Amino acid sequence: MAIKGELSSVFHCIWDSIVSFLANTQLGEQLLANECGVFFLSDIFEKLNSLNKQLQEKDSDLISSKSDIAAFLRKLQLYMNSIRRRAFEQFPFLASVSSDLQDNDLALYVEYMENMQTRFSDLLIMVIPTWLSIPFEVNVANIDISLQEPLIELQSDEIMRAKFKDRKYNVWKTNDVAAKYHLLWDEAQLYVIAFPTSYLGESGFSCVYQLLS
Repeated sequence: MAIKGELSSVFHCIWDSIVSFLANTQLGEQLLANECGVFFLSDIFEKLNSLNKQLQEKDSDLISSKSDIAAFLRKLQLYMNSIRRRAFEQFPFLASVSSDLQDNDLALYVEYMENMQTRFSDLLIMVIPTWLSIPFEVNVANIDISLQEPLIELQSDEIMRAKFKDRKYNVWKTNDVAAKYHLLWDEAQLYVIAFPTSYLGESGFSCVYQLLS
């Protein structure tokens, strides 16, 4: 996805050169006929590229990924409303050909973004317990009774509280939590260990390949 975003941006920047190079060819005619669509894709892939980079953070997990994707989907709704109103401030490439845009073009772009929203439905319906996101602020009385006592112990742990406030540490990814608060860890590990994207797996295999070669 990151590659697509970068290539589409470059493609837009050298558009005139590409059209000139392909002049009087069938491919060149097809490109010119779909100029607006190409520029729309350049814009939308830029936005997808930004999301993809967020999902590839070293400490990314299901909790942070759900937050990033939820924000992106809210932005998509904003983009669709803008397209319907012919407001292209969020689509700089498309804005350069706005005078050539037809209503059916805009309807197609909106449909494309609507289809994108369905791709993340499985992650969005996943319920993440509040105590996982804000373990030191949640009211213990509002969580499962089996976890109330260990969560009280965690909330009373000044060292873990300091690490949580520092934001340099994810308390759920420290050895202390697994050893001292195993009941909480049993519930939390699914959300903090599972790979939210294939990036972590691919980067791991890449490191192994470098070591072996």
